[in-house]
Amino acid sequence: MENSTAEIIQIPDIVLGQSEIVLPDVPSGYKVSLYGSDSLPVIDLEGKIHTPLVDVKVNLLLKVELEDSPDQKVITRNIAVIVPGLGKQTDELNEEPGVIPAVREWLGRTGDLILAPSSKIVVNPSDKGVLQKTAEITKEDLKEIGGYHLEVVYGQPNDGDIYLAIDNALAYLGKEGYVVDTDRHLSITSADAAGVFYGTRTVLQILKQHKPNHNRIPKGLIKDYPKYEIRGFMLDVGRKYYTIDFLRKYVKLMSWYKMNQFQIHLNDVVYLSPFDDGTYAAFRLESTRYPGLTSSSGSYSKEQFRNLQLLGMDYGINVIPEIDTPGHSGAFIRYNPSFGSGHNLNINNQNAVDFVKGLFDEYTEGDHPTFIGPDVHIGMDEYHVGAALNQEAIETFRKYMDTMINHLGSKGKRPYLWGGLTIYSGVTPISNNATMDIWSVSDGDPQQAIDLGYDVVNVEGTTTYIVPTMKDYLDAQFLYNDWEPNKWTSVQLPFGHPKLKGGKFALWNDASEARGISMDDAHDRLFPIVQVMAEKMWTGSRADKNYDEFANRAAGVGEAPSANLSHKLHVENDNGNVITYRFENQFEDSSGNGFNGIGHNVAITSGKYGKGARLKGGESYIQTPLRSLGFGWVVSMWINPDADNPDDAIILESPEGLLKLTQGNTGKLGFSKENYHTYFDYQVPAGRWTHLLLTGDKRGTTLYVNGDEYIEQADKVTGAPVTSRPIQTFVLPIEKIGSTTNSFKGVIDNFMIFNMPIDLLKTNVNFALNKPVEASSSAIVNFTPEKAVDGNSGTRWSSVETNPWFSIDLGEQKAISRVVINWETAFAKRYKIFVSSGGQQWTNVKGDDGIIYGNGGREAIPFDEISARYVKFEGIESGTIHGYSFFEFEVFGSGKKMDQYHDLIVQAEQLFALNKGSSSIRGQLLALLNDFPYNFDHSIIPLRRLIGTLQESIDERTPRLS
Repeated sequence: MENSTAEIIQIPDIVLGQSEIVLPDVPSGYKVSLYGSDSLPVIDLEGKIHTPLVDVKVNLLLKVELEDSPDQKVITRNIAVIVPGLGKQTDELNEEPGVIPAVREWLGRTGDLILAPSSKIVVNPSDKGVLQKTAEITKEDLKEIGGYHLEVVYGQPNDGDIYLAIDNALAYLGKEGYVVDTDRHLSITSADAAGVFYGTRTVLQILKQHKPNHNRIPKGLIKDYPKYEIRGFMLDVGRKYYTIDFLRKYVKLMSWYKMNQFQIHLNDVVYLSPFDDGTYAAFRLESTRYPGLTSSSGSYSKEQFRNLQLLGMDYGINVIPEIDTPGHSGAFIRYNPSFGSGHNLNINNQNAVDFVKGLFDEYTEGDHPTFIGPDVHIGMDEYHVGAALNQEAIETFRKYMDTMINHLGSKGKRPYLWGGLTIYSGVTPISNNATMDIWSVSDGDPQQAIDLGYDVVNVEGTTTYIVPTMKDYLDAQFLYNDWEPNKWTSVQLPFGHPKLKGGKFALWNDASEARGISMDDAHDRLFPIVQVMAEKMWTGSRADKNYDEFANRAAGVGEAPSANLSHKLHVENDNGNVITYRFENQFEDSSGNGFNGIGHNVAITSGKYGKGARLKGGESYIQTPLRSLGFGWVVSMWINPDADNPDDAIILESPEGLLKLTQGNTGKLGFSKENYHTYFDYQVPAGRWTHLLLTGDKRGTTLYVNGDEYIEQADKVTGAPVTSRPIQTFVLPIEKIGSTTNSFKGVIDNFMIFNMPIDLLKTNVNFALNKPVEASSSAIVNFTPEKAVDGNSGTRWSSVETNPWFSIDLGEQKAISRVVINWETAFAKRYKIFVSSGGQQWTNVKGDDGIIYGNGGREAIPFDEISARYVKFEGIESGTIHGYSFFEFEVFGSGKKMDQYHDLIVQAEQLFALNKGSSSIRGQLLALLNDFPYNFDHSIIPLRRLIGTLQESIDERTPRLS
C-alpha cells in the first residue's frame, strides 16, 4: 500500500471554470478518493470546485485503498493545488482591509463607500427572524465605534446602506462563511446567521480603523471562511473566580476575532494558598440538587450561566461548560469525603459515580436546563497523576470514561474530554462519540486518538498553555510564525485532515490566587494571544503576511465594542494627560478633554496653590465621567489629610479597585483589587501637604512621595506569606475621587491623571535590554540566553546543568544598583550576582560571599550603587527538580536626582507666597508649580529663569528708602 501512494505527489492542474478536480491514476486493484481539504469552500470533499475570487492554494489529502479490501488504505501526504480565481488583485485596486483574522479572499474595486447620517442597516424582510439580533448588535456597535445612530429597517437597500441577508446559495462556505460586497451599498450575506454576524465583525473592524470619522469602507469583494472548525479558548475559573461580567465581555471579544468556542473549567484544586473561604477546592456553579457543593468564594447562578450561553449564541460563541472528574475533584470530595481522597474520586464507589452523573443530570435535564449548548466537557485528565496505577485501576478508569461519554450522549450532548489514552492504555472499550483535546503528546498523541475514531483539537500544554507567574506569557511571534492547529511539538498532522477540528489555548490558574493575579492581569496575558490564535485558526499561514504586519493590524483592531477589558483610553494630548482638576473653577477639567467632575458632599477650599477640594468622609466624592485606566497610568496629586481618618479611607474608587489613604488597620497608603489588599511602607502625614505620584504597569505599582523624598515599589500584602511573591499590579480606579461609603477626610489639589507611563527618575531604564549575553548552557534551541534580554515576557532562557552561569555585557560602564529576575517555574533557591568592569575580576554585589535566597516570581535584588560593564548570575541551588529558567534578566541604575529641582521649588513657593510682582510671571511660575514633579528635569531651566525674573519684578515695584 505504501508504494501505491509514494508517487502520488500531484493531481492534474486546475483551470478556470473547472467544476471538479481530476484524481490521479492508480494501479489496477486500487481506487483513489479525496480524503481531506484545508479549504473546503474552494474544494469540498466531493471534489467540487467553487471558484474563488482570486487564486487560492489548497492542500488536499487523497485516500488510496484496495478495491477488494477497503480496510486496507493509506492516506497520502499533502498535495498542494492552485485554484484559479475570477480576478486578479492589482496595484490600482483597493488594498485588502487590515482585519484580524485576515480575510481568506479579497478582490478590490476602486473608491470608498462612505456611511452617511442617512445610512441604514437594512435586513431582508424574509430573514428578520434570524437576523434581527445581529442587526441590533451591529447598530449598537456602530454607535460605540463612530457615534452613528443607524436605523434598522426591513426591505431593500439604498445607496450607502448596510444590507444583511441569508443566501442559501452560499451554503458551500459553511455556516460561518460569508460574503461582503461593497459598492454603492454594502451587503453581508451567508447561508447562516453566524456567517452574517461574523461579516459584521469584519466591517466594524474596517470602520474602527478609518479615523477620525470611522465612516469609510474600501469598495471590493470579500469571501471569507475559517480554515479550522474549532477556534477556542479555555478559562480556568475553578482555581480563580472570574465575574460573570468578565465572561460576558470575553464572549464579545472572542466573537470580535471570530473565535467560536469558550470553555469554562468550573472546578479544580489549589495548593499554594486557600480561597477566601479557607478551602482549597471550588466548584463554581449553583447546585440545588447538592446544597453546599457550590463554592462560597465565588460562583455563578444557573440563570447567569444559562444567559452566558444565550449571549454566546447571539455572538457566534459556543460556551462549553467543563466539569472535570475523576481527577481535579477536590470540591466534590470536600462535599462528601466518602467520594474519594485528595483530589481523586474513588470511581469504584458507585455512589461517587452516581453523584457525577446526577450533577450532569441537574444541568442537562428538565424544561429549563442550565447547559443549553450542544457540547459539554467531562475532563478526564491527570487522574492519580504521578502515581503508578495498576492495570486493574486503569481498566476501571477506562470504564468510567466510557460511562460518562455515553451518559452525556444520552442527554443529547457531544462530550469533549482531555486526551490521555497512552498512559491509560488498556482493553476496556471506550466510546469514540466524543472530541478529544490533545494537550500532552506523551499522555495521548493525536494520531492515536484519530486511529481510535476521535475528532481531535490541539491544546498542547507546551505551546498553548498560559499559567500566570509560572508559564506566564506566551510568545505571540513564535505562534504567528511557527504554529497552526495541525502542529504539536513532536507530531504534525497534514493540513486538511478531516478528524483535526482545530485548536484552543488555555489559561490555568494554578498559582493565580497565591500570586495576586487579577482579572486585569489575566487579560493582559490573554489578549495578544486571542489576536494571534484567531489569525492562525481562521486564516492559517499566508506567505504574503509577516509578524510585523500582523502586529500593526493588531494594534489597529484592538478590543471589541463594549469589551474594553484593557481599560484603554485615547486622548489627543501629546503628554497623555487624561484629567487635570486644579479646582480653581470648581471641578472643571483643564486637560482639554472635557472630563469635568461633579461634586457630591465636597467643598472648594484653600489648596496647595490657590484652591483645593475638601472631602468629608463617608459619602463624599467627585464623580468623573470615566471608570478605570489600564496599565501604563500615572496619578499625581497634593493631599492634606485630616488627623482622624478611619481604616480603609478611600482616595479613589471604581469597580476595578480602591486606592486607600489607610489600608486596613495598617495606617499606611495602599490599594485593593478583587480580594487582594496591598500597602506601601509609607504613612501619609496628617495636617500637612504631601505630594503623591503613583505609576502602574503590568510589572507593578510604584509610589513617589514629594518627588524623590521616598520611593517604593509595592510588595506588601495583608495576610499573605512572603513566599507567595504576589504580583502588585493595579488598574487605576478613576470613577470617583473619594467614595460613596468611606471617603478619606482632607483636601486635595492639582489632581492629574495620565495614560502614558512615567519613569520619574529614569530608574526603570533596563540597561540589559538586547545586550550581548552568554550562558554556560541552553536546554533547547528555543531557550537560548538572548531570549532573557529581548524584552519579551513570553520567551525565556533555560539551563541544562544545576549550577549554571549567565552573563551580560552592558556595552559600557554603568552606575547600577538593582537586578530584576523574572523567573519561570524553575527558579533559584540560592544564587549569587556578580559585576565586573573588564569581565575578568568579579565582585559579589552582596559582599564577599553573599548568597541571595530566592522565592521565584519577579524578584528584585537591590544593592549599593556600583559602576560595572558586566553582570553575571551564578546558580547554587535550584528551587525545583529542574535547572534554572528565567523570562527576563534586567539591570537598572539609581536614576536621576531631584536636589536642584527641590531647591528651586522652595524658592518659587516662597516668592509666590509674597503675592507680589508681575502677575504674568506669577502665572507662568504657578503653571510650573502645578506640574510638580512631572518632567522635573525639563523644568529646571525655566524655573530658574522665572524665579529670577519674578524677583526682579518684585524689586522694581518695591519702594526704596532714600
